[in-house]
Amino acid sequence: MDLSKLSMIFKIVIIGIVYIIIFWALRIMYKDIKVGSRRARRINRKSFGLEVINPGNNSNLRKGAVIPVRREITVGRKNDNQLILEDPYASGHHARIYIKNGKDCILEDLESTNGTLLNGKKLRGKHYLNSGDEIRIGNTSFKVIG
Repeated sequence: MDLSKLSMIFKIVIIGIVYIIIFWALRIMYKDIKVGSRRARRINRKSFGLEVINPGNNSNLRKGAVIPVRREITVGRKNDNQLILEDPYASGHHARIYIKNGKDCILEDLESTNGTLLNGKKLRGKHYLNSGDEIRIGNTSFKVIG
């Protein structure tokens, strides 16, 4: 085999390696772009939380603590609630707070005995929450943040 044929084989191998490197780089960039767009969609979702204004008789809450609302939170005295209140004026299943369409936060009174107050008014059924709204259940009060 003479040197010109060997030189030609090396050129083809080097060009092949360059094409493989370019292919892998483009593949990695495509994956980064794809994941980045998913991250951007998640960032656009609003996040809500409940800041404890008055913990009342609850030993499990402290003033200023923030309870994140991701999908749904049930509030009441029974142990199967996500937010358990040690409040004699709270019903077993008192209220539900949930996120709708990833951007709206809704408060629903679950036909509690003493009712749920939203901004000082007794709530009937469901109501959309805004940042700064105050929720009062028995002696416990929360402020909506987000």
